[in-house]
Amino acid sequence: MKFFKLRANHTDVRTEVLAGFTTFISMSYILFVQPAMLVQAGMDKGAVFTATAAVSIFGTLMMAFIANMPIAISTGMGINSAFVFSVVLQQGYSWQEALSAMLLAGLLYLIVVITPVRDWIINIFPNDLKSAISAGIGLLIATIGLTGSGLIVADKATFTTLGSLTSPQSMLTIAGILITLALYYYRVPGAIFLGMMVTTILGLVTGLVHAPSQVVSTVPSLKPTFGVAFGHLPAVLNWHILPIVLTFFLVAFFDTTGTILGVQKQMGTDRDTNKSLIASALGNISAAIFGTSPATAFVESNAGVSAGGRTGLTSVVVAVLFALSLFFSPLLTMITPQITASALVVVGVLMLGNLKDIDWSNFKIASSAFLIVLGMPLTHSISDGILLGGGVFLVLSALDWMKKQFTK
Repeated sequence: MKFFKLRANHTDVRTEVLAGFTTFISMSYILFVQPAMLVQAGMDKGAVFTATAAVSIFGTLMMAFIANMPIAISTGMGINSAFVFSVVLQQGYSWQEALSAMLLAGLLYLIVVITPVRDWIINIFPNDLKSAISAGIGLLIATIGLTGSGLIVADKATFTTLGSLTSPQSMLTIAGILITLALYYYRVPGAIFLGMMVTTILGLVTGLVHAPSQVVSTVPSLKPTFGVAFGHLPAVLNWHILPIVLTFFLVAFFDTTGTILGVQKQMGTDRDTNKSLIASALGNISAAIFGTSPATAFVESNAGVSAGGRTGLTSVVVAVLFALSLFFSPLLTMITPQITASALVVVGVLMLGNLKDIDWSNFKIASSAFLIVLGMPLTHSISDGILLGGGVFLVLSALDWMKKQFTK
């Protein structure tokens, strides 16, 4: 335990283990939401489950041993929706090509964090717009949850409209959202995971969800997705894929940077952020290789820090728990869009909290942030939202620069 410097960080083994359990319970919903999301892109649900766990294990261990930080790495919420709905379903790329684009983004991520380019990218947009990106992703994933569950449906006249509130599926969705919101409101540990569990039980009782024949099984094979990214690299080595690569990179980079800085602030310490970014970059590359959407530092890591986690030992505990979870894949058959909706909506609410960090009194910032936040759910695309708001910001900034030149 000397490696983790427990005494120097004012913690002990018991506290770190408790913190690890707290973080895992808070983020374990990703094991069930991720396969349900990526199966819509045509991917094998069992393979995605195993890949998600494998990335979580590898990335979190990298965070433990490279950065000695109590931060968990897993496939990010929001960027997974971009993978499915924007890249595959909207732009028409295959999921195999999307994984290849991810691999390029992961390599770009690693190059950036080990060079001075890192600081330039961090400073290219003000923190306000980074907050807007997070908020926009929150709206997008909440929209996906509500539409996927049937609570919001398509309408020719108004684009979208409210679905039938009296259908059994809608009633289960509403119940799940209300239960999860209540659990989170009263600060129940693992609120999102528990909300999904309670909703699943309601689904079983009402017959909307069917129980699997077994709970424990062998680990699902990674064969359908592992290494696929390498085989499709030639197909994506063109300029058309560049916006997708940049989107995967920027969202993962800014999301992880924000989480790391937030955890450090909560810990009351200022550690080497770059080591954490390197660990995250390696986790991102592993996500493409194993076969799942991009990985980021999970904001739920703050739950473990609140429980006293201060070192990488917390991350080791999280990784061990993800390894044990590999044997419970049959539970995936019970996870329907009505159950995942509660997780997507609550995470969306939390991500919208970033709106408070935007300077709405600055019109250049406000207009750019507004277009980013509004653009993502309306276009079903993170990159389009960034393009809309980021474009306005760059144009207005250029006009500011020109004005200063002429008034000298």
